[in-house]
This record gives sequence, structure tokens and C-alpha cells, in this order.
Amino acid sequence: MATTIVLDAGHGGYDSGAVNGARLEKNDNLRMALEVGRLLSGCGFNVIQTRTTDVFVPLLERANISNRANAQAFVSFHRNGSTNPSANGFENWVHTSASPRAVSLANYILDRVRAVGVQSNRGIKYGNFLVLRETRAPAVLIENGFITNAEDNRLFDQNFSLYAQATANGIARLFDRTCVPVGPPIQPPPPGALPPGTPTPEQYRRTVQGIQTRLNQQYGQNLVADGIWGPLSNRAMIRAYQTELNRMFGAGLVVDGVWGPRTRAATRVVRLGDRNNLVWILQSMLYVYGFPTTPDGVFGPNTDFTLRNYQRANGLTIDGLAGPNTFESLFTKHL
Repeated sequence: MATTIVLDAGHGGYDSGAVNGARLEKNDNLRMALEVGRLLSGCGFNVIQTRTTDVFVPLLERANISNRANAQAFVSFHRNGSTNPSANGFENWVHTSASPRAVSLANYILDRVRAVGVQSNRGIKYGNFLVLRETRAPAVLIENGFITNAEDNRLFDQNFSLYAQATANGIARLFDRTCVPVGPPIQPPPPGALPPGTPTPEQYRRTVQGIQTRLNQQYGQNLVADGIWGPLSNRAMIRAYQTELNRMFGAGLVVDGVWGPRTRAATRVVRLGDRNNLVWILQSMLYVYGFPTTPDGVFGPNTDFTLRNYQRANGLTIDGLAGPNTFESLFTKHL
């Protein structure tokens, strides 16, 4: 079973955290948590995010997410703030009664981030923060420099990818593993926005009509393109999926529009960077169930972001990988 890591982007929604002009701590936290999560997922860890969008999550719920998942580590991301603009530096916090394993995790992360380069090293600190106190897993709260200090902000932006890699490697070290970069960093959409924007009812209807029309033209279906997604459209999409598995991978499936053990077993993982009709099928199914992404067959950052939102909302592993569990969840809603 994969090791489960819970990543917690501090603050969110109406809780902006520390502020420096238009720069809000909650946004920097989310950006870093998503990138570290992407790296850890690429290294084989099961990553759960306490939030993947600009929403407020109560502190106790953040700890409970980790506890319910029986996580092996919990890392909370923050930026420091001060009324003194000269205050600067990177620090990690653990609970006042932290286990040796939690202290080791804090030190592993600190050592690797410090090696990238920080304005000052403020070391390991002990506190009674709720997310550290109530989380059963080894827990660390990271302060990624001061958002109120210009040089710390410059370093955060300049070294963003390196800081994320250092943090991922520090977490992996706790489990005697090494995590390496896997592709370009993911940039989440603008705060408060859903990619590519929540559709109006008319936009939704037209897009679903387009999906139904493509199913008719490309896969020989006989749907009424009425913009209403129901069981007939769902079965047509499963037929399209079975057809693509046969074409691309020689799966030898009966194209019957039935999601069963053989279709599940033939499922291939779709992920960031893929460009094919399986991506279009994934995007289309996400769209019809209210998770908007453009059905264009290109698995880019917006599709990754939307897929993770869907996975979280449906109790799936939040890893940005569309495999058997994700496709089964999408295909069986109308069965």
C-alpha cells in the first residue's frame, strides 16, 4: 500500500492569512502545496490535499482529514508575516510534544530548503498549533519565508520549483526514499476561479450537445444531441472508451457500453501531458458532472486541477491520475 502524505495549504477563502499589498499568503500556500503534491505523487506517494481551491477549511477538519486517512505524514504550508518589514527567513514548526519522527521530518525539509538558499535560517520551533496538536501523524508546519519581506518574496518566486523539490525530497527522506522532479510545475488557476469558468446553463447545454454530436460522428452512436446527459449518453461514452482501448491498446473488449470487470481491467492511466481521445473522454465526463474543463484532448494544468477537484469531491485518491477508480466513478453515476 502506498504511503499517504497529507498536504495542507494554510488559510483559504475568507481567511487570507498574512498580506502584503495584493499578495495573499493563502495563494502562495496553495501554489506550493499543489506543486509538492504533484512531485510526491510522481514518486509513488498517495497524496491528499486538505484543499485544492480557494476555500476555507476549519483547522480541526484539516487534522481530521489526515487522521481519517491514517496518513504517515502531515505538512502544513504557510508564509510568515510581521509588522517589521525587515523580519525574514525560513522556519519549521513542530508540536511542543512532537515525536522524534516529526522532528526528523522538520529537519529533513529544513536542511534541503536551506541548501537551495534562504535569506536566513530560523531553525526548528515548537508550538501548540491546533493542526500539529490534533494530527496523529508526524506533523510539520512550514513557514516559507516572510510575505512581508521583499527579499523573501523574491527568493520564494525565484526558487519556487527548487523549494518544492527540496520539500518533497525532505518528506521522502522520512521514508528512506528519494523524490525527483517530474515535469513542469503546475500553476493553479487564478484564486476563486474554476477553469475555464463555471458555464451558464446555455453554455453547458451547447457543450454537452457538442460532446453528443462527436459521439455520433466519431463513434457511430445514435444519440439525440439535446444537451441533456442521461443513461443513453453515458452508455455511448463507455462504448467510445471501449473503442479507444481496443484501438490504442488492443484490449479486445466487447463494445457494449457496459462498465464491467473486463473494461475496468483494461483501463489505462491518463495523466498530465497526455494528448489523445482518452483525455477527451475524461474531460467530457468531468464537464457533464459539473467540473468544467475544455474537452480538447490535451491533459494540461487546468485538466489536472479539475480532475483533482473531482477526486476530492468523490472520495478518491487526489493524485491527478485518471485510472480505474476515477473512470469507474465517472461511468457508473448513471448506471
